[in-house]
Parts: sequence; structure tokens; C-alpha cells
Amino acid sequence: MDQFLIQHTFKEVQDSLKDIQSKRKRTHFYQKITWGITGIYLVGMLIILASSYLPGTDLPFGDILAKAQPSANNPYAQVLPFAGLMVLIYFSTSFFIQAFQKFKTQEMKTMANMVDKLFPGLEFTQGASAPKKEIQSSKLFSSLKSETSVYNFGQMRSRSKGLEFNLADIGILENDLSNKASGTLMRIPVLNMGLVLYQYVFKNLVSKKPEESLPYSFRGMFCWLKFQKKLDGHTVVFSRNQGVKLDRWSSFKFREEQEIYLEDPRFTENFIVYGTDQVEARYVLSTALMERILELKEKFDRPIFLSFQNKQMYLAVKNENGLFAFPSGNLERIQVLEELVKEIETALGMKADLRL
Repeated sequence: MDQFLIQHTFKEVQDSLKDIQSKRKRTHFYQKITWGITGIYLVGMLIILASSYLPGTDLPFGDILAKAQPSANNPYAQVLPFAGLMVLIYFSTSFFIQAFQKFKTQEMKTMANMVDKLFPGLEFTQGASAPKKEIQSSKLFSSLKSETSVYNFGQMRSRSKGLEFNLADIGILENDLSNKASGTLMRIPVLNMGLVLYQYVFKNLVSKKPEESLPYSFRGMFCWLKFQKKLDGHTVVFSRNQGVKLDRWSSFKFREEQEIYLEDPRFTENFIVYGTDQVEARYVLSTALMERILELKEKFDRPIFLSFQNKQMYLAVKNENGLFAFPSGNLERIQVLEELVKEIETALGMKADLRL
């Protein structure tokens, strides 16, 4: 892309980026206060529970706990402090929600303005329904069900009939092995409070950006486009990860699949392949295509997943921050735009790179 266009766009949105930076800091401040108070509340509850079950044990702040025990003179000894904390949580949460909404509104407007100026040949929409049909058709997400929550944070599509291209920034809340384990722990008394302390309180306190507190099983880019070869089955390619094997194995949806063993050692070191047909998978993943997939992974420099079936190709690229959301750190720099352009141009060039 022309560097002049990037510089011109940066000058136009520079004030907005500065405003977003300010709103994000304010939101982050309220986030830490909210979760800090919540953490104190939960820790206090845990200590009181422990003092009830372990009366003969020396616990931290034992004298204070003894005075906080209900008595005839003070039957509300435990109720009043926690009621006060609940009031503080209510007000801090209200401030946080208001600040978060203002921050997100400004972020969405600025992002839409940037994308429209940098990619005038593409249609960009926000607030559209998630492309759930395409996500399910890709067979890339083992635990995806009809009731699974899928979020769409922005979608691009080509206006030219010569290039069929769709790109979305999505978030998926699959009930995968990780979320299943968390769900099991949430049903166990005391342990569920410990999990909440870690999953929500601790993570939000140490986070460097405002969080929506949703445990996405996948957040990032999802693309789909036409593939020249007509296929009877499907072939899926994952960046090599032991979790992929476990999720695939634990799912009952892909029993017809088998692991595909390919001869290219560099490819098999980076990727694991599943398919319904060994011969068809080798037909799809030619030596030249495997090399180009490796190059594509290097360009994105993050885990990528691909799926080939019925003249359609799907690509998913993990991005914990999200494609159409601003990264943490200083936003008042042109590199913010350059990184966004690189991501989108790499996706746009995928058809040519893979020679599909």
C-alpha cells in the first residue's frame, strides 16, 4: 500500500486515537477498582468460610475475624461490611460500564473511518450477525454447536465480482475442554470462588487493556473464499498444538476423519492435518501448496488454521487482541495503522499467495 495514504489517514485520525487512548486509560482505571473491590469481597468470603469450618486453626487477621462474628449485641457483624462492599462494587461497576461504552463507541467509529480510507475498494460493516454458517462449514472448531455464542466485531467483503473474498473479526465461546474444565470447577463450592478470583479478578487486575471478561476459545480473523478443486470430503490443517489433538479426539462430530501423514518434514513439524480421505488430502496439499502455507504462517507470525472442501477454502488466524480492535500500548503512532494494513493485505493476498 502507498505509504502516503497511510500517513494521510494517520493525520486524519490522530486526534481520535489520542481520545481513545485517554478513554481507555480511564476505563482501565475503573476496571482495576471494580475487580479489586470484588477480589476483597471474595477473599473475605473465603476467610469467613474457612473460619467456620476450621474453628481451631489460626487464620490471618484472627482477632478481627473474632470481632466480626455475629453476637447478641451485634447480629449484623458480618452483613454490614459485605453490604458496604456490595455498594462500592455497584458504583464502581456503573462507572466502568459507562467508561467502557464510551471507549468502545469511539474505537468502532475510528476503526471504521480508518478501514474505509485505507481500503476504499472493500465493504466494511460493524454490528452484522456473525457468519456462523461459514464457521460451522469450515469444520475448524471441534466443539462448535448451534447454540454456541459467536461474535462478529467487523466484517470486510469485496465489491468486485472478480474476487470473492470475505473477512471477519470473530470471537467464539466454544464449550471446549478448557471451558468444560472451568464449568466443572464452577460447580464445586469454594473452588468456584478460587476460579473466579483467578479467571476474572486476577486476570483483570494484571491486564494491560480493558477486558470484556469473556473466555473466548477463539478470537481472531476468519476468511473464506473460492477454491478451484472440487472435493468430495474435507481436509483441515492446524498449527501444531497438543490441544488441537485433544479437542479433535474429544469431539464426536469428526469420527470419519483420520490424521494425514505427509512427507514434508518442515510442514509436519509446523502443522497437523486431518481429513476424510488420505488420497484427496495429498491431492489438495501438493508440495507447492504446503510451501506456500508455510510462507503464509510466517507472514502472519501467529497460529493459522485452514480448511478445504467443496470448492471452498477457509482460513482462521488467532489474534487475542482482535483484528478490528486497537492493540494495547501507545496508539499515537503510525505503526498502529501499518500493522492493521499488513494483516488485511496479507489476507487479501492469500488467494494469489496460495495460487488458488
